Amino acid sequence: MLPQTQVKPLMKKLAIKKEKHIPYFLKRLKGWIDKNGNTTISIAKGINKILDDIHQKEIKEAQEIKKINLSKVKNKLIERYANEIVELYTQKELGVRRIQQWLWDAHRAKISYSSIYRFLQSQNLIRKKEQENG
Repeated sequence: MLPQTQVKPLMKKLAIKKEKHIPYFLKRLKGWIDKNGNTTISIAKGINKILDDIHQKEIKEAQEIKKINLSKVKNKLIERYANEIVELYTQKELGVRRIQQWLWDAHRAKISYSSIYRFLQSQNLIRKKEQENG
């Protein structure tokens, strides 16, 4: 595992948005160097190819997140933070109450947890365990 003191600067310098892509980048770069040698031109080609692939993945993931149906949503705050709510729930795997607290801490947006739950339910994102209990 890489230390955070190394991951964050790499993310900024390489313009990578997600931490999980940094180890992926490093593993692929090591494989590229092992396969194609360590000349300057070869390393430059490898870095360009790997970064292009990672950026394409990030764009594709962002487009998948944006496929949110806001037609039945009446709450203006949920409309505003819909992408963030879905990202927190699906990628960071936070629960509804933690999302509520996070939105309050980050944006001072007071949204009830039941509203967040109903929004996630309308998007068919609720995990099985929560559907049985809720």
